[in-house]
Order: sequence, then C-alpha cells, then structure tokens
Amino acid sequence: MEQAKVEEICSWVKKAQHDIESAEWLLLRPEPLCNAAGFHCQQAAEKMLKAYLTWRDEPFGRTHSLVALVANCLKYDRTFDALRFAATTLTPYAVALRYPGDLPDLTEKEAREALTLSQEIRDFVLARIPKPIQAACES
Repeated sequence: MEQAKVEEICSWVKKAQHDIESAEWLLLRPEPLCNAAGFHCQQAAEKMLKAYLTWRDEPFGRTHSLVALVANCLKYDRTFDALRFAATTLTPYAVALRYPGDLPDLTEKEAREALTLSQEIRDFVLARIPKPIQAACES
C-alpha cells in the first residue's frame, strides 16, 4: 500500500483519538460540558468510519451522517451492521447540539454513553484495518 494512503488513514485515526480524548476531558470537569463532549464523540466516530472507507478507497463526500457512512462500510463488511444503533444515536450530535433549540442538552449519562459508543466504534474499526496500518497509526 502506498505510504501516502497509510498516512491519510492514520491522520483520520489520530484525529478521532484526539476527539475521544477531548470528550473524556470535557466530562472530567467539575461541571461536565456534555454537549461539547457529545459533539466530539460524534466527530470521533465519523473520523473512524472515514478512516475505514479511505482504506477501502470508497468515496464518502462531505457528510456528518454516521448512518450513511455505516451504509458505505456495509458494502465491504456486513458486520458493520452492529454499528447501526451507535450511528443513529451519535449522528444528531454533529450539528444539532451546537445550536440552541435543535436538541435538548445532553445529560451527563447521555454524554458518557456517547463516549462509550465512540470508543466502541473506534475499536470496531481498528479491528478491521490491517495490522500493519494499525501499527503505523500507533507510532
């Protein structure tokens, strides 16, 4: 595989990990910033799915819809069906949480669930990317 493609995949993975770490930090505050954490959880999931699609050379365009991204992933691996609940839960957090009136504020419990879902998506996708690419992303 071309080094440039490996670097692009790793860029998605590393940015996703930064979003997960940001969400964790936002939830550790004395007054957790739940909406911001939820946004970062959605972003992490989005970036991980885009990393997988990059590996598969599948175009994904400019979308925040995790449901659409999972549908694209299903073309290559039917086990991505297991991510439908997480995708449906997290997708609205991309935009709706950032503006007043679109969604109610997340509770801390909902934000922590979002964090768990984003971590599960990260782990799920990493398990389906070849080991040499995983190793390159860890360095």
